[in-house]
Amino acid sequence: MSTLSDRLKNKEVILLDGGVSTEIQKRGVSMNEDVWSGIAHRTHPEITLQVHEDYIRAGAQVITANTYATARHVLESIDLGDQFRVINEEAVQLALKARDNAADDEVWIAGSISSMAPFNNEEEVAVGKSVKSNYREMAEILAESGVDLLILEMMRETVNSILVIEAALSTGLPVWIGYSAMMADDGKNVITWRWKNVKSKPPTGDFEELVKETINLGGEAAGIMHSQVMDTEPALEVMSRHWHGPKLVYAETGKLEKPDWNFKEICTPEKYSEVLKNWVSSHGVQIVGGCCGTGPEHIRILKEQLPKYLPS
Repeated sequence: MSTLSDRLKNKEVILLDGGVSTEIQKRGVSMNEDVWSGIAHRTHPEITLQVHEDYIRAGAQVITANTYATARHVLESIDLGDQFRVINEEAVQLALKARDNAADDEVWIAGSISSMAPFNNEEEVAVGKSVKSNYREMAEILAESGVDLLILEMMRETVNSILVIEAALSTGLPVWIGYSAMMADDGKNVITWRWKNVKSKPPTGDFEELVKETINLGGEAAGIMHSQVMDTEPALEVMSRHWHGPKLVYAETGKLEKPDWNFKEICTPEKYSEVLKNWVSSHGVQIVGGCCGTGPEHIRILKEQLPKYLPS
């Protein structure tokens, strides 16, 4: 049995899953206004399980446990900090069960750790004295629960990113780093991702500086995640100046519009496949999947149309 690391070394193109949270939401689950999808696998385990299974059957080789929004500091915002461990364990258990139920080939389980602050917090990313220990504890719990690797989502601020990356690396598991970026209003510069409608916190972070400060901390793969398709390629070009290992892309094919979190599709499965084929051939993207809006149909078409290996 080959490892995921072996497959990356052999230049195999690896399929990630899609946007687990938005797929759960599209199936009728209301997101919590403070922690978004953080407790969806607890309130609707059968739907969460089905989403994982559907991604596997569509061809995903790596599925992500529903732990994007389950850090202690996030759950504390809805008075569930005391259930932090069990909520994360339950999320991993559902992903493992989905693999047992649906996988005909090798499938790996990723634990997700994100920069997310509670939605009722004015900060864009998690801050505070306890954040460092929270990330370290979360990484340990995910590792103990049986994940095969850790995916770090929405790295977009230097101090927070360093804390997340160091916590993940401490487990000894493979770590994939996902940066989030967007184009500045001038249409020329790539900046760190921010909510565009948060007027009090304008999107001014220099994306290249973030990459330079964090990319060499460690990690098996790095790439652009949780970014619009139109913003992903320029961000990938910036990151590639400083990273020459396996590259991943996990772009948003849709978006959630505040205040009611209504979903709007931007990129169809067919269009997304064409875009990714270009990124694989021209940028050497080896790990492909999708974020918000990317459903099992996107993954199925990617499996059918993408090459099995990077071009030589």
